Amino acid sequence: MSIINSIRNKSGLLLIVIGVAMLAFILGDLFSRNFLSQGNERIVGEIAGDEIPFEEFSREFDEFRQNYEMNIGRALTEQELPGIRQQAWNQLVFKKAYFKEFEKLGLEVTDEEMIDMIQGNNIDASWASLFTNPETGEIDRNNIRSFLQNIESVPPQSQAFYINFERNLRPNRLRAKYENMLAETYYATDAEAKKEYEAQNSKADVRYAYVPYSTIADSAVSVSESEMRDYYNNHKKEFDSEATISLEYVTFPITPSDIDIEEIKEELEDLKTPFANTQNDTAFTAANSETNNNFIVAKPNNLPQGLNIGDFEKGKVFGPVKDGDFYKLYKVLDITDDSVAYAKARHILIKATDENRADAKAKATKILNDIKGGADFAQMAAANGEDGTKSRGGDLGWFDENTMVEPFSKAVMNAKSTGLLPNLVETEFGYHIIGVTHTKVYDNYTLAVIEKEIAASDDTRSEVYRRTGAFAVDRTKENFISASEADSSLIRYQALNINKNSRSINNIYDPGVRTIITWAFREAEVGDVSETLELEDQFVIALLTEKTEDGVSSFESVKNSIEQKLAKEKKKEQILAKMKGLSGTLDQIKDGYGSGATIGQATAISLNTTSLPSVGFAPKAIGEIFKLETGQTSEPIADENGVLVVEIDQMDKASEIAEYSLYKNQIESKYGNINQVSAKIAQAMNEFAEVENEIYKYY
Repeated sequence: MSIINSIRNKSGLLLIVIGVAMLAFILGDLFSRNFLSQGNERIVGEIAGDEIPFEEFSREFDEFRQNYEMNIGRALTEQELPGIRQQAWNQLVFKKAYFKEFEKLGLEVTDEEMIDMIQGNNIDASWASLFTNPETGEIDRNNIRSFLQNIESVPPQSQAFYINFERNLRPNRLRAKYENMLAETYYATDAEAKKEYEAQNSKADVRYAYVPYSTIADSAVSVSESEMRDYYNNHKKEFDSEATISLEYVTFPITPSDIDIEEIKEELEDLKTPFANTQNDTAFTAANSETNNNFIVAKPNNLPQGLNIGDFEKGKVFGPVKDGDFYKLYKVLDITDDSVAYAKARHILIKATDENRADAKAKATKILNDIKGGADFAQMAAANGEDGTKSRGGDLGWFDENTMVEPFSKAVMNAKSTGLLPNLVETEFGYHIIGVTHTKVYDNYTLAVIEKEIAASDDTRSEVYRRTGAFAVDRTKENFISASEADSSLIRYQALNINKNSRSINNIYDPGVRTIITWAFREAEVGDVSETLELEDQFVIALLTEKTEDGVSSFESVKNSIEQKLAKEKKKEQILAKMKGLSGTLDQIKDGYGSGATIGQATAISLNTTSLPSVGFAPKAIGEIFKLETGQTSEPIADENGVLVVEIDQMDKASEIAEYSLYKNQIESKYGNINQVSAKIAQAMNEFAEVENEIYKYY
């Protein structure tokens, strides 16, 4: 049956998954009897009053991961794992918090509903997709019933797939019921609909006098320590933040030594003769290359770096050639004819317009004659060229016959030999002095490639590791500082306010660096020094300099932001006091205020507008505007970035309409959108169930 094939295609990983699950169960049992019995149970969080042991989360994650991999038909990448861990945690929250709410409300999914979703009139969409005719879009219910009737005879993978689907169907349906029920509670009144209509359709043209807070220097206002502490004590909710750490760290780069590089080159040199003589290039490159990029087809204009077609012949080996982080050998396997011609040239362009064409031609002619007389082409290009090629002596490299403008291409492709063309070539860009460096060819090249990464040897890595020994003998803050100062080649870097989900430290993006971050959050105290962490290209040792917990930030950590906030308030008071003493037109108010005041204007703004030109975010001013009528001027308005006095040039209030249902639907669609509702429920459930997620301490 086609359904069996569909399920089999999605279940290729299932046997591995089952084996991994059994192993996880056995190891989990051993772990619980040996580790947890010692009272060392690791807790990764709390949901609705229940502590979540690491092992419980790990089982949930393994199941979630296995199901996900089964559905996508491949193993997850390292980059995908953090997202899947979060989804597994969300699933635990769902099981432990949501179901309590379902029970309170009496929500359930009956057996009749289950049958309906599997083979009835309202089949689950993901299940139905396996039985849908791709040509007609119709669900084949007979195929569903046939599969169910023969479930015991289908392959084990298909049976497991169905069991997993059926197990998740009921809870997923419960959640959908709950979220849809709450989505239906979103209701917009006629008054709200009218207000939304007016916000969208009332328009105003305004002018305003504006004084930014930035016109007053920070040095002109002073904020005392006591003022800052009073603000902090009265507004602690503003400073609620997630846990962070700060580090100092040193790195020991692992770079290939000159000896390493010579050994890599010698290894490739030793391969040149057997590479040239082998009759099985596929097997030879597979056995000797460190990558899978063993064969390429090249044209003259995209040859690998360091190769010159003038030396090409079948069977010849070139290299070692350095290309980025690799040394490479190339073997010419075949040279075939192409339908397109390629040539190589350099030029000196003297740009010409209708106004200066005669002068440009005269200048180009002189340069051409100078080169004929023995002047160096590259030097003349650098001194006189008028395009981007002048910095490389006019070199254009290889190009095909269709790349350049026709007169230029024709001149180069018709050249019978290399060297300076005797005459100027005129194009739409100006006059060109051209030197042909390789006449046209019609070649394709098939090359075999052996690549060796330019990497540090084990001896080099060991030598670099020995340098870290001064830090390992005494993992204290004092020794960390003294050891780093004793080695003049080391730089002590800072990484500040690293959040708990960060997967990098400054510009160190190696996945392994997460080890230091989890160590710092899970067990380290300020002043602790990490063990030496070995990454792909460096060793890292870190000192934990600061650690904050979830909750209210310390006064010292937010002191600067409080000072800026209070300074802004004092600037606001100064500007308001001066603006309130002024009267007359906007221009008179601007002139009366003096330096820093400007005049701005905006047209067709609505209540849904959020910013004004030259002012930026200005919600208070926009709200005040729609309280006024044409010709009226506001009192000074203290907004986010400065103080404004607004004058209404034209106010067009939206006229009443008979029916506001369109706007009511807009409001309900905006706030009752099922995706938004789901997200808001999840947020509320996390707060209500007092969810504490600490998996960041372990992964």
